[in-house]
Amino acid sequence: MKNASLLIVFFLALNLSFGQETNQAFQEEEELKPIYTQRKNIPKFAPTSLVFRNFQFQYERVLNQRFSVALTYSTIPEGDFPFKDLLLESADEEEDLNRYLENSSIKYTSFTPEIRIYFGDGYGKGFYLAPFYRHTNYDLKGIQFYYDSDEGNEEVVVTSGELKSNTFGLQVGSQFNLGNRLVLDWFIIGPHYGTSNGDLLGRTTETLSEQEQQDLDEVLSDIDMPVGDFTHEVDSRGANIKVDGPWGGIRAGIAIGYRF
Repeated sequence: MKNASLLIVFFLALNLSFGQETNQAFQEEEELKPIYTQRKNIPKFAPTSLVFRNFQFQYERVLNQRFSVALTYSTIPEGDFPFKDLLLESADEEEDLNRYLENSSIKYTSFTPEIRIYFGDGYGKGFYLAPFYRHTNYDLKGIQFYYDSDEGNEEVVVTSGELKSNTFGLQVGSQFNLGNRLVLDWFIIGPHYGTSNGDLLGRTTETLSEQEQQDLDEVLSDIDMPVGDFTHEVDSRGANIKVDGPWGGIRAGIAIGYRF
């Protein structure tokens, strides 16, 4: 019994000594790493997105040398379409598009979670690939469609509604340290693709005749959407427009962050 007790004490002492040496070796290894590797939280703001009146914020949490997770929130306050004048200039039928959008407004929000895979030094530094998902919501107001009334006047149906999209993509980027705390995150390119669905509803104060419905139907049939499938229904009270189909885009820009 005495020998067994001595043996237990011996192994406990050996384990304690080994644990202390292992812990000391780990601490020494950690101390040899650059100081930035110990600062795993990186909130960021993207000044380049302000060109589009878009306020974009991101929080990144570094998990280890190779992996981090991030969440991006973007919002465009209600107002004119960004670059509306440039959009009108590039349109094939500028006059019609201008009439559609002259009194319109847009509000935009999106959430983008991602997983980052770093190469090279890592710990939130260097070249990375980031698969991501994006959910986007557009609130659209005041989009106008004109039709001819039976009296020979030009009347308008004003539509408003919501459009949502869900897309998946791959971000290619590189993150640089600007000292031990500041970082510069370069979103080089991030194509994403998925689906969309939305409704725009327009109502008139007058009851539309068969001829007026036909004229409005022809106007809506001439609209060509660059993405998504555009369908519509016209009745005596106005029009219901649906967007349902493919959706895509590209992420790019620069963000400034702070490590802590």
